[in-house]
Amino acid sequence: MPDPRPGTCRRSLLATAGVLAVGALAACADPPAGSTAVRPTTAPSSVSDTPASSPTPSAEPVPTTTATQRASRNPSGHPDHVVLVRSDGETIVDAPVRPVGLDDRGILSPPGGVVGWYDEPGWPRPGYPGAAILAGHVGTPAHGADVFRELPEARRGDRVTVRYDSGDVVHFVVRRSAGMPKEQTPRDDSIWDSGNPRPLLRLITCDPRTPLAKGHYEGNWVLWADLA
Repeated sequence: MPDPRPGTCRRSLLATAGVLAVGALAACADPPAGSTAVRPTTAPSSVSDTPASSPTPSAEPVPTTTATQRASRNPSGHPDHVVLVRSDGETIVDAPVRPVGLDDRGILSPPGGVVGWYDEPGWPRPGYPGAAILAGHVGTPAHGADVFRELPEARRGDRVTVRYDSGDVVHFVVRRSAGMPKEQTPRDDSIWDSGNPRPLLRLITCDPRTPLAKGHYEGNWVLWADLA
């Protein structure tokens, strides 16, 4: 029987970040061990503008001037809500956002019912330069759906809107949405790109389309989005 606690999905997603030495797995998404994601520097030297492993589209490069202009209009306050709308108008994510840091085990563990925004020092807010990380749960058939249950329905071109408590909003466009086995989930700057000069967004959860093993989904689902 699946574990009824909110940690059910969190445990299965720890492999996303490559933190494999932790015994009690309780995270939806962790930064890669030993990288700037855990202890980010003010100016990461290992992060390139467009990492070779990052799935960036080649046909539609983002103009530098536009990216610079957009990055200069940073939203004020803190993110407090996220909505994901498909190209056909269907809303598949509509949930509150709350700041989440690493616990005393070094694990990112968002609570159920909300989307956790990773706000450790050195990591950006959505709309600021760098890859902002939003993590959430999908739930289980036995215990109901959670905030990211329908995230795998997202497709390229769908829109993500992050609302701030100041009333500011930031819009992103999905450029990739993919499921993968935990051991194949990128552990590099293609996801954990806090030092990118462009505002980026990553949404991370379990893949509810994969089998449950001891109450935990075997796969991850990751969504990549660029500033609209």
